[in-house]
Amino acid sequence: MTGRVRTTIERIAVAPGQRLLVVSDIHGHFDYLVQLLRRLEYDNDDVLIVVGDLVDKGPESLRVVQYLMDLCRRHPVYVSMGNVDLARLSMLQEDSPESGEEFAGFVQWSERYWGSSLFQEMLEETGVKPSQLNGQNAAEYRRRLREQFHEELDFLGSRPTILTAGRYLFVHGGIPTEDLEALEGTDAVPYLKNDAFLDRSCGFEKYTVVTGHWPACLYRRDREDVSPLFDREKNILCIDGGCGLKSAGQLNGIIIPDCRSEMKELQWTSYDGFPLATALESQEERAADVHITYFDCKVELLEENGNMGRIRQLSSGKTMEVPLSWLKTWNSGELCCSDCCDRYLPVSFGEQLSVIYEAQKRHYVKKRGEIGWYEGEMRPVQDRLQLIAGAPRDRCWRRERELAVYDLLERLNISFQRVDHCEANTMEACRVIDGALDAVICKNLFLCNQQRTMFYLLMMPEGKKFKTKDLSKQINSARLSFAEAVYMERFLHISPGSVSVMGLMNDRENRVQLLIDREILTGEFFGCHPCMNTSSIRLRFTDLLEKFLPAVHHEPYFVELPSAL
Repeated sequence: MTGRVRTTIERIAVAPGQRLLVVSDIHGHFDYLVQLLRRLEYDNDDVLIVVGDLVDKGPESLRVVQYLMDLCRRHPVYVSMGNVDLARLSMLQEDSPESGEEFAGFVQWSERYWGSSLFQEMLEETGVKPSQLNGQNAAEYRRRLREQFHEELDFLGSRPTILTAGRYLFVHGGIPTEDLEALEGTDAVPYLKNDAFLDRSCGFEKYTVVTGHWPACLYRRDREDVSPLFDREKNILCIDGGCGLKSAGQLNGIIIPDCRSEMKELQWTSYDGFPLATALESQEERAADVHITYFDCKVELLEENGNMGRIRQLSSGKTMEVPLSWLKTWNSGELCCSDCCDRYLPVSFGEQLSVIYEAQKRHYVKKRGEIGWYEGEMRPVQDRLQLIAGAPRDRCWRRERELAVYDLLERLNISFQRVDHCEANTMEACRVIDGALDAVICKNLFLCNQQRTMFYLLMMPEGKKFKTKDLSKQINSARLSFAEAVYMERFLHISPGSVSVMGLMNDRENRVQLLIDREILTGEFFGCHPCMNTSSIRLRFTDLLEKFLPAVHHEPYFVELPSAL
């Protein structure tokens, strides 16, 4: 498929004064994208442009695709093709017998090295583990994925190669000329995977060319820096912040105030997911003496000291101390180190820093995309989440399923409070959210019987351990297990991690029986997600039982589960 893809160009009609918000190389980082759009104050009047590579190298590729499909249905959103996106489409559409081993090997390799991939997420949603895949059954599983996820695959496959808006041109890798008539219909692959594009002799006059693909840090020889790179002489803007590729990477967002704006008028921000801290001491800059990059990363480990190790860069012979977790052994047996340097950042008292790594006497930190060490004292920035009454005004970046929850609650005259937050992937993050809600926090489990003919949503206290035998005999259903995500999405319109009683509003055929452990009814309020785990809401149990459940035609079945001894 790769060699047959031809260059297509989509021209975006933009009104004078309309903002363009530009992102690239999301690589499966759904939460990064959501939090970045919140930070950009993404609004209905904005045009959102995504410059390719939506999938792989991150934890939620499928969710990123579905989220952007949702936004495209409601807002002016334009997404171009990326080389990784195209490569995955090609691999999935290949049906030759010899390609089966390659497909199975890739899925299992990506699980080991990335933790997830688009294919793995698709397979797991249908109840298939990567370990079940082999060269013999790969063709059948690929056929199932093409059938089950045809909408998502059609969306990815229909992306244009190049987007233009006023004086700006967006392409994932790079182009050799701004003569668009000469490019249209030619092989698209060289424009999607155009390595080190900024180092080539290309320069532009008519357009400012905005690219992703090649992390901006790879162009910088003197320091570690993942901020966007603005080259005003060549009229090229490289915005890939190394999200999913670099351990200190981030998702960059560019703000173009008007499609006629000059490059000097542009602004940018980013999101990286690292904890924040406030510097309590100033520090002078010390330039890097050792800079380890992707292309010069072979090292020798000289000595270990706890979690740190002194290494020697083979190319320069210079030494530096790095966390041992940054060292990896290649298949060739050579030891390599993640991108890093021994630079000390210039830091002023009161500046906020992203904390990448905490060592005993110093910290590896990031400030506005620039990365280095800081030896001063710091104070962690505490998340302060505030409950807000009623539905949000900033609706643009939210998924339709979340907005539908707010709209239904308001129609039913159910009062509620809500809080927006990052995905709660740690116990500490969960505690912060729980503290803001000040309500009974329920554990929500999506279950089914062995035949997958009966499905259950169980609400139980967060602190209790779930044992199938304690529940099965109360509902006369033997051998309960956790239901696959495909049923969760089909019946409740909910993704894993967002399971909530609010999803019953989408179960119009009553395929899911609600089970409630009586113990959770001891409080006045309870908290849950509004079908999205980047927000939480608080409402009264009485409103759930007397208003919400009757309105969605679900009657709860009460159970009593034993407390842990």
